[in-house]
Amino acid sequence: MLKSAILDPRIKLRHLVSFIETVRQDGVGPAAAALGLTQPAVSKSLAELEDVLGVALFDRSRRKLALTDFGEIFLRHANAAVSALRQGVD
Repeated sequence: MLKSAILDPRIKLRHLVSFIETVRQDGVGPAAAALGLTQPAVSKSLAELEDVLGVALFDRSRRKLALTDFGEIFLRHANAAVSALRQGVD
């Protein structure tokens, strides 16, 4: 189960953006290219996010990128959070 880390100050915008873009691009490499970052930087952000949350967001037992059930839930919330931030900035 997810820890009560949703408001954890260790979660940064870069974590959310890296996670969302990795899902959207269907891979860490394409996400890194889209974000103008290195693949290790995106991988590190994802690992940090999973560490803070205390759950795996991706099923790494498959060859193709797949979200865990927690990842699916977190994706909905991350998308909503980033969307709200973008609207606020606009």
